[in-house]
Amino acid sequence: MYELLYIVPTHFTEKDLPEVAKKINKIIEENGGKIIKEKNLGNKKLAYPIKQVYRGFYILLNLEIDSKQIDKLNKELKLTPEVLRHLITKPIKRTLKKRGERKSSLSEKPSASEKKGLEKDKKIDLKNLGEKIDNLFNI
Repeated sequence: MYELLYIVPTHFTEKDLPEVAKKINKIIEENGGKIIKEKNLGNKKLAYPIKQVYRGFYILLNLEIDSKQIDKLNKELKLTPEVLRHLITKPIKRTLKKRGERKSSLSEKPSASEKKGLEKDKKIDLKNLGEKIDNLFNI
């Protein structure tokens, strides 16, 4: 599952957006992708002008596509004149905890066994240090 956010410049009107979206959807489907969800985020001001364009329509797509096809899709979207900029990302899965399950790691003190583990990590045997470094670098 991937997310595609693309910006359509404002010289296209809101009436033109469905046709632009059809063209982008066709490009995605030609590359073996399947659109799950499409959301128009509206007309927003860009952080900086791009090709003398100051505003654009932001459109967010959730899609399923083979990871091998991402590069090809990127190239085709770069060549599409209706797309000012685009970004394809893989969304991060976040687990939400219930209210009662939240615990602050700063307020909890480590247990006795955790303290021993921390103390072991602090002690360094200088004789074996050289061997360990050699092993890390496979010398």
